[in-house]
Amino acid sequence: MKPTYLVNVQILRFFAAALVVFAHVGVEVGNVAARTGRSFDEIGLIDWGLGVDVFFVISGFIMYYMMHDRFGAPGAPVDFLRRRLIRIVPLYWICTTLMLAALLAAPQLINNNGLDLKHIVASYTFIPWPRADGELFPILSLGWTLNYEMLFYALFAVALLLPRRAGLTALGALFVLLILAALLAPDRFFLLKFWGNPIIGEFLLGTCAAALFIAGRRLSGAMAVALVVAGIVLAVAFFQASAYEHVWRLVTGGIPAALIVAAAVLGPALRENGLARALALGGDASYALYLTHPFTIKLFGVAGAKVGLPLVAIYAIGFVLTVLVSVGVHLWVEKPIGHWLVRKTASPKRAVRAAS
Repeated sequence: MKPTYLVNVQILRFFAAALVVFAHVGVEVGNVAARTGRSFDEIGLIDWGLGVDVFFVISGFIMYYMMHDRFGAPGAPVDFLRRRLIRIVPLYWICTTLMLAALLAAPQLINNNGLDLKHIVASYTFIPWPRADGELFPILSLGWTLNYEMLFYALFAVALLLPRRAGLTALGALFVLLILAALLAPDRFFLLKFWGNPIIGEFLLGTCAAALFIAGRRLSGAMAVALVVAGIVLAVAFFQASAYEHVWRLVTGGIPAALIVAAAVLGPALRENGLARALALGGDASYALYLTHPFTIKLFGVAGAKVGLPLVAIYAIGFVLTVLVSVGVHLWVEKPIGHWLVRKTASPKRAVRAAS
């Protein structure tokens, strides 16, 4: 990726993950309050899940930007899938295994309705499968977003088999057909209903942003700020009007996210300084932050309640701890495993380039 937008995207990735973490820390603090007989009101200004929408749009942007000149190239789909699996699977499997162990060791601390073998296998293979309560969440419930990511990667790999124009047309057509089929299908076709959720259109919004970037379109600083403000205002307005209850998330979350991502990638690059580098490191660790924060805040919530910490302290310290733990996991677990897998699976020439 080019430095003209690398810092911007990485910082945005951190803030996207932070939105999700902020919401889940609030939920856990609410659980602590309920267990200890205290009262706690979560901050309901916005749908904090907007971070997921931003991630999906960024994913569409990065995948198309990385591969825009490899459509129709021999081996491109296999190489693309290899790199994405190395990036996504190891840490997710580690965290899923930790969650499975936690469910077996301390089920009273985790909201889950039991386990069955089919659900366990589906959780590891990125297949949406109903839990005992009928909800389509994997063992690590956050993994529902990765089920959509894997769908996007699979369809994008198919598109890479074709020349760019035909591939992009095929990709868009596949997404539209999936959405239409899901709208028409009965509820018992739960896999189709899940994968055809209109939220998948957010990946296409990201590819559109990448196409603009590749074409050389840029925004002034003032226009970029205006787009960010517009995205936040729209997100707040949709949430406060409860629009998400009867309007597609592609609209209530996707449009605000697309405006914010467009501002980040098409606007001026942020000046690199200490703060920017620290936030960019948070962006590097954003995937680890997304996957590991439930463990961190759950453990700290239990410890904080035992020593009688005020709820606001559990909230603030817990949030900071999730970030610090994620950076450690990124540097000492995620990166070493990724580098090792790249060397083991790449051709000799690519392995040398990856190592360097």
